[in-house]
Amino acid sequence: MKELIRERGLWMAALLCLGGMAAGYPFYQIEAPLAAGSFLNFCQMALEGQALLFFVPIAAALPMGAVFVREASSGFLKLYLTRTDRMEYIKRKTLQVYAGGFLPFFLAGAGMAALSFLFVYPLELQGEKDWEKLLEIARILLRTALAGGIVAELSGIFAAVFMNYYMAYGLPFVCYYLLVILKERYFPQMYAMYPAEWMVSKQDWGADGSGIWVFLAAFSAALMLLHGLALYIRLREI
Repeated sequence: MKELIRERGLWMAALLCLGGMAAGYPFYQIEAPLAAGSFLNFCQMALEGQALLFFVPIAAALPMGAVFVREASSGFLKLYLTRTDRMEYIKRKTLQVYAGGFLPFFLAGAGMAALSFLFVYPLELQGEKDWEKLLEIARILLRTALAGGIVAELSGIFAAVFMNYYMAYGLPFVCYYLLVILKERYFPQMYAMYPAEWMVSKQDWGADGSGIWVFLAAFSAALMLLHGLALYIRLREI
């Protein structure tokens, strides 16, 4: 985590996510006095906006997607492997890449919520706190961050397979928008493979809605295993 936090790409990605959320924030509706709970409604609109959806494949891959290519091409990897076990390296990198896709959205969402509370909440009329709305926003933010981790793992897989920066950054973008195009133009019922649905979860995911969490967890685990396998094959060549 220390290495990840020092990564400049993480903070650039977080700012990019914050910009996407700000683009979807309904500033035009801010006119005092506001109804109670308005800042929560505005935060939800920002998280569900199309602008943030557009930035997901870019922000998720930016921090650590191509880290294996960078370390292998610089010669750092050979030196590093003399000091640690290869399986430990694989475990560390798969988790680090996933965290690199997860954290920008989580940090940006927390920042947007804090700014909204500071500047919009004082304009609201007094009323009861809507804790269920707050919980729903937390769920949306967590699902968005998990989607970012999934895209980051795709980037890590392509980096290990092709050993190329362009493939590591470009192919996740292509795969992401291929799913968007397939859903919106050809298969409107294919909501399970639609990235926007992973975040907003408006369709049927079971009686209690737990299906989306099982799906995201299983998809994340499968991609992490594939990423680890790709790294294992590459490390055998070193």
